[in-house]
Amino acid sequence: MDIHVLPDRKNVGPAEVEAALVNGYPSFVRLAYLILPSSLGRHRRILAAHGIVQRALPDRRRLQRLLAGESDATSFLRRRVLQDAIKQASSRTPLRWLPQAWGLRLFPRLGAVDNQALDQALSSLTPQARAAWALVRAEQLSVDEAELQLRAIGIQHPQAAVNEAALLEEVTAEDPLDVSASDPCAVRLAPTDLMRRKASGRAVAIAVTAVLAAVILISLLATAGQEQPVTAPQAQLMLAPKLTADSLQRAPADKWQDTARVDFTAWPPRGDRLTDKDLLTEALHAWSVGAGVTAVAGTPTAAPIQSPQLLYAGTVDNKQVVLLYDGQRLARYTASAEGTAGTAAAGAGTAAGGTDGAALVISRADNADVTTAAAVVISESAKGVRFLTAPWIATATLRNLVKPNTPAADLPRADGITAPIRRPTCKSWPTLQLRSASTVAEKHAFLLTYLGGLSPVHLTYMPPPSSGAARSPREATSTAALLSWAKTACTLQPLQDQGVRSANNWIFAEQPLPGGGVGNWVCTRSDTWNGNGWASAELLAPGTAALPAGRAVDTAACSRFDQNVLASAYWKAPAGGSYLLAAGSRHVDHISLNGHTYKGNLVAQRSTSARANLTAHLSTGATLTALNK
Repeated sequence: MDIHVLPDRKNVGPAEVEAALVNGYPSFVRLAYLILPSSLGRHRRILAAHGIVQRALPDRRRLQRLLAGESDATSFLRRRVLQDAIKQASSRTPLRWLPQAWGLRLFPRLGAVDNQALDQALSSLTPQARAAWALVRAEQLSVDEAELQLRAIGIQHPQAAVNEAALLEEVTAEDPLDVSASDPCAVRLAPTDLMRRKASGRAVAIAVTAVLAAVILISLLATAGQEQPVTAPQAQLMLAPKLTADSLQRAPADKWQDTARVDFTAWPPRGDRLTDKDLLTEALHAWSVGAGVTAVAGTPTAAPIQSPQLLYAGTVDNKQVVLLYDGQRLARYTASAEGTAGTAAAGAGTAAGGTDGAALVISRADNADVTTAAAVVISESAKGVRFLTAPWIATATLRNLVKPNTPAADLPRADGITAPIRRPTCKSWPTLQLRSASTVAEKHAFLLTYLGGLSPVHLTYMPPPSSGAARSPREATSTAALLSWAKTACTLQPLQDQGVRSANNWIFAEQPLPGGGVGNWVCTRSDTWNGNGWASAELLAPGTAALPAGRAVDTAACSRFDQNVLASAYWKAPAGGSYLLAAGSRHVDHISLNGHTYKGNLVAQRSTSARANLTAHLSTGATLTALNK
């Protein structure tokens, strides 16, 4: 037996650790900052990150004990930072100690939109998963090294944290998060009080007055607050940033023709009320207060952290409409035509956040692209739904999705707003077919359908598998795509107002049917802006409606992250005879159905019962279970 002797590794000392802390200080602070929750606020989060790193170096005597057996100063410090940051992020109590920056507020140096995208994405993860993500993306460690670091600080299930972080990477694959968007060592400074105090005595007097006023206010609230408590909208208004009509961002009219980022940031403002400051102020106030707001599928309703971008302000269907975008969310404010005479002061006294009958709908729109930012629901009335199309949309037509052989009809538009379109039903499913201008994408046509909310759903299609590499979703405008959606459109009906972003029909198998003809097995995958999704399988047989073959909720099935699927359906042949049909995707090499095993990925078992005990074997050696019925 060969004996391998490991070379001796020299233990590091306090001097080497101190040098590693100085040299790697920005990296350690960024690691702590990414792990800490965004709910701390940027100023406090920056200070907390610096505090965590400064605490990573204990007194020399304790440091000497901790370094026993340590051979890498950087790894030692990184573990200290990880452990403290995860502990602080998981704690419900305030941070114990922060560095002080008297008279100053600290903010990350880069743009607020990029910072917000990173903050919102990381806020959906646990502290352990944020740590795993930061180790791989910021510290450039391998996944195995990240797991070792997490295990070394006492994380019992580091693999779960790594897997959770990987899901974030998958969701943002098309528009990866930029780690450099938040650098807590490169900050902007702003005064906490723009009115400079000329003498310290006056400052102390004001501070004492403020303390006395706070004590009096607390006393008053203690006695009278039970009858008239401060409401949540009022509290949010006091904490919200000051938003004004003059500060609204406006994109140049031709920006969309000369940018690589074709999304809502390229929309110029449109409408006949762009200069109506009262209307714009009412819309901003409604968003700041947060009362009377409808959030699509759990969209955060907090006031924007900076002045949003103005996309539209005008009159639609006898309503005043304002459409805003804050880099992550769309907000549509609607008020009656006669209700816009109120001033900002009058609006501030309205609990509903504006004039009588006003409404605000907020929906996620992060990582939108040329298709998902191509149209927004601008009006919903008894006449139907109107869409405001993007400036890069050259032509707009309307087709009935359940009648694939009927040609698309022209859809009138005025200033980008379409004629009203009836809401879809299983008998008639109006669908937008849009074509981008050649300056954006030559001959690019795509389908959008209404499922509630502000953003229509982008429909795509994946053809049957071939012997080559797996195919990617493509626009659902081909004859084959339209035929598949004609039979499966009704499966989208239960997803109304669920914040669906896109839906894809994947033909994962083709099967010769007993007695003649070919059936297509399709999995309809619907993804939301929040990242969760649904998968439903159907058998599309000639001359019949789609046969249900299974369904799963909150799953990755039938997406590019889980391309193995198995389903079954009960089918009656036109010439007589009943069958249990089963099919699997391309990597299925054996199927077990009701105690019988069949080679390949297709089964036709004669049966008078729809009961199916179904599993499959994959070419990778794994076992695959069927979608639930």
